[in-house]
Amino acid sequence: MIMKKKNTLILALILGTTVLSAEGFTTTEYIKVSSSNPIYATISEEIPTQQCRDVQEAVSSGGTGNADVVGAVAGGALGGVLGHQIGGGKGKTAATIGGAVLGVLAGQNVGSKYNTPQTTSYQTVRRCETVYTTKSHQVVDGYLNIAKFKGKEIRIQSDEPLKQIPVTVTYSY
Repeated sequence: MIMKKKNTLILALILGTTVLSAEGFTTTEYIKVSSSNPIYATISEEIPTQQCRDVQEAVSSGGTGNADVVGAVAGGALGGVLGHQIGGGKGKTAATIGGAVLGVLAGQNVGSKYNTPQTTSYQTVRRCETVYTTKSHQVVDGYLNIAKFKGKEIRIQSDEPLKQIPVTVTYSY
């Protein structure tokens, strides 16, 4: 029994000496959160919509001009043949070319009289364009958790509401 008391006394002296020689220690305490407030972020997105409308568009018809082209070709050929009949030697070539040129002009003039006049009509055409509208909405971006520890307010942001905030406390003597 005396031995047991002696061992207990030695153990108490060792612990007491260790505690007195230590300058401090650190511990974690959990403080109850008094409020968790959501933090909002604004998100904007572009929404495309198509807007269409009917418009009147002019359409031309007739007056193709083919008759004066046909007349010019036929007149040039006939003028060339007639010019070839006139003259002789080197003058024959000049007469053929001259007859062809005059035939083209005459044939074009006669052909243009047979062209149909150009008319304009209108048709309805649908025109569409993409228009973008900006739409904004708010989403929860996290939480601001508030607690009080020894008269000081502690604020911590987190992804979800917290019930407790861990606080590291160092005690020193």
